[in-house]
Amino acid sequence: ALPLVVPGEVQGQNLAFAKPILLWASPANPGAKELAGELAAAFIGLTVSTTDTPERATHILLYLTRDTWSDERLAEQVKAARAASLPIVMAHENDPSLGGSPFARQFEITP
Repeated sequence: ALPLVVPGEVQGQNLAFAKPILLWASPANPGAKELAGELAAAFIGLTVSTTDTPERATHILLYLTRDTWSDERLAEQVKAARAASLPIVMAHENDPSLGGSPFARQFEITP
């Protein structure tokens, strides 16, 4: 069988940002580093920082899994990012084998 191709389809194009993006993946956010790496591979102009602080970051990644809030540093980091008006990119994991849980669970466990 031949693959279905739609001219102009987004999947057939390289995805890029209008400006360079430095996405911070906190070491206190389990799995965020790996997801950020996948995003950087998929989007031109996206680089990743995994330092302890989001010093030059343009955005912060918040990877939502059942273990997201297992490190209490993350809550403080998210509060600081919000206070600094740093845009937060949230990604919710659905796959249980990757730590996913129903989104409603986040309302129960978020500090």
